[in-house]
Amino acid sequence: MRPASIVLAITLAMPGAGPREATAASRILMTTCPAPSMHEVARSVRVYLPPSYDLPAAASRRYPVVYLLHGWPGGDGNWPGHGRVADTMDSLSARGAIPEMIAVMPNGNGIGLFGRQSWLNSYDGRANLMDFVWKDLVEWTDRHYRTIPDSTHRAIIGLSEGADGAINIAFHHPEVFNACGGLSGEYVLRNKTGMKAVWGLDSTARRIREQNSPCLYAPTIVGALKRMVIYFDCGAQDDAAELNHRFDRELTSLGVPHAYEEFPGTHGWGFWKDHLREALLACTVRMK
Repeated sequence: MRPASIVLAITLAMPGAGPREATAASRILMTTCPAPSMHEVARSVRVYLPPSYDLPAAASRRYPVVYLLHGWPGGDGNWPGHGRVADTMDSLSARGAIPEMIAVMPNGNGIGLFGRQSWLNSYDGRANLMDFVWKDLVEWTDRHYRTIPDSTHRAIIGLSEGADGAINIAFHHPEVFNACGGLSGEYVLRNKTGMKAVWGLDSTARRIREQNSPCLYAPTIVGALKRMVIYFDCGAQDDAAELNHRFDRELTSLGVPHAYEEFPGTHGWGFWKDHLREALLACTVRMK
């Protein structure tokens, strides 16, 4: 059964068409997903459904899925609002650049300062946000929507701390996500304000950061990485640019195929809104 949802988009009509000739439009639902990995009954999530999803002719059609992670501070409304995700996905799919697909945008707030958790499991197991994404959220999505439930048809993309999270989750779980993308991420985790509750103190904190820094542990999983689609980009004026250069150099030295792009810009929604399209184009290349 489909969960109770609030429809945020409405069906649009073609110019000159009467009410009975209205064509399909994408829509974004505001709903909730069970979150046992976070020891919560449920957490909020937005779901983008592509234009054909509700058409009678598509009743048996199944769709690829992209999971979109927000940054900090942020929430599940960021991608639909500031990121204009529906506009970008509608435009790309309408011209055949990407397949029509479902986008799932979860709430990634956790137990750190002002909800900061960087899409990580906590060191003590009381708030496993990474597990919520790759397990709870993916299973829920496959149960409630007409997905193609395999790794080839799943991608995960994030911005800022969501970029760290997306690539880290995919690297840990290539059996779930075959493609990953990051916008303005930092792939070597540094000490951050308000994260003590997430990664603990001293040696425990260092261990958690190292185990979740894709640039550091990539040499241990080269075989899996060579089978994945990996894309990341950054603004040339972003403070994170050097860490992106380092990640690019590391993957290149390991012989791991990937794409790194650098564009003019800084760390903000003007950059992320404009360059989501490159991440989608890269991450859906095997889904067509």
